[in-house]
Amino acid sequence: MARFAAGHQPLKVFKRKKIPCVFTDYYFPSRYNSYLSEAQKQFCQSVLDFKDGKRNGIRFLVAGIEKLKPKPGTVVMFMPCSTQRKYWKRFKTMADYLHDEYPELVCGISYVRYTGDRESLHLQKDRGNAEPEKNYFFKEDLAGKEVLVVDDILTTGKSLQDFRKEVEADGGKVVGAVFAAETFRMPNTFWCYLDALGWSEDDAGKYAPKPKDAVLDYPYQRRKWGIYDEEPEDIDWMPDRTILHGNSMINLWYGKRKGKYVVVRKELLPLNPESDEPCSDDLSEFDLRI
Repeated sequence: MARFAAGHQPLKVFKRKKIPCVFTDYYFPSRYNSYLSEAQKQFCQSVLDFKDGKRNGIRFLVAGIEKLKPKPGTVVMFMPCSTQRKYWKRFKTMADYLHDEYPELVCGISYVRYTGDRESLHLQKDRGNAEPEKNYFFKEDLAGKEVLVVDDILTTGKSLQDFRKEVEADGGKVVGAVFAAETFRMPNTFWCYLDALGWSEDDAGKYAPKPKDAVLDYPYQRRKWGIYDEEPEDIDWMPDRTILHGNSMINLWYGKRKGKYVVVRKELLPLNPESDEPCSDDLSEFDLRI
């Protein structure tokens, strides 16, 4: 389902406003904690630890560089923080590693000079539309240079676009961005509704229709067409929402299986026309798109 929410997959290069980007995994806001697996909780905590300078983030930096393959001479710059202290605490170890292990790249941690402190974006109300006060300038000339940006979490992409404008104003060009994580966003009702009914615009060109003469005698033959005799045990389920459709109530879940958010579960309950409440759960069904 994450492909409907953001259209991006971990460690798969995608473009945000024409900038090639890559991230390691999804970051889930705290409201999802009760639905997360232990591995998901640990990853989210590791991202927060990186933001606080308790983890070095080298793993996601290396993974991002290997995926984006910047040209020799590319300047690796780190997204400015609300304070100079946070900036150096968060990125110093990573910058040292970059300097030692990737001599063909230019470490740009010292390219940023701070003019003061500003309020952290995550503390601002309506931070998606907030205009952060600029508290830095570039002390090195970026004219004609290609820049790879490193940051912690990709949410709206506004910070990346603002930083690109500053780089371009100084004559440089942002050619990629590496993130530790992308913030997970719940799929909207429209996409959930389409997928629950067994079709989606994304699936239309990827899934061949089941032939009328398809052999379904054995479980492995049924699984080939997304038909399961029982629920696979390796799915981490998260409830999504309820949709009223005609005389039925559809309860939706999404789940992660084999590292990908590609699973939808549907429970169909008939409604009592007099009360608009489910009559029973006798007709509930199991429906997977894998």
